[in-house]
Amino acid sequence: MNKKVFKYLSMSTLTILLLSSYSFAQQTFKINPKESKLNISGTSSIHDWEITAKNFSGEVTISFNDNSIIGINNVEFSCPVEDIECDNRIMDNKTQKALNSDKYPEIQFHSNSTVNGDFSKNDSEIKGTVTINNTKKEVDINFTYEKVNSTQVKVKGEVPLKMSDFNVEPPTAMMGALKTADEIKVIYEILFEK
Repeated sequence: MNKKVFKYLSMSTLTILLLSSYSFAQQTFKINPKESKLNISGTSSIHDWEITAKNFSGEVTISFNDNSIIGINNVEFSCPVEDIECDNRIMDNKTQKALNSDKYPEIQFHSNSTVNGDFSKNDSEIKGTVTINNTKKEVDINFTYEKVNSTQVKVKGEVPLKMSDFNVEPPTAMMGALKTADEIKVIYEILFEK
């Protein structure tokens, strides 16, 4: 092989490698809690109710091809039970007691799968494990997402759960006159930032 052909092949290979590393990238994004919302809603024998997670953290690894998302994995989420509040001290205490916050102070989610494929519709599903009250349950989480800009991605969705699946006794109040239903819904809008 002559020197010109070798030099040309070497330069071509180097160019392809550089372009590949530029085009395909994995980046870690962390939750911006000030720009994110997470509410838990349910029903009771008297009225509907809602509580809010005031503080939580987490991160996700997102794979890009140029400017397009091609994969989502390594989703981690954590929320202190004591930071779930409804601005009613009695109900806050009942919630924390039902979740055994003194023994199990955090609610956690960890993804068990990687989401790959067509992200052009901006909605998808990821499988993972939710841990509440030291009880783990596999869940499928549907979400929509929006790439806000080069450093921010917003995801939102709803996750139906049952308290009994996590060995949580639905709280009661007013000497048992108010009974909360077993079914709850976690509604979230999370902003991830680089």
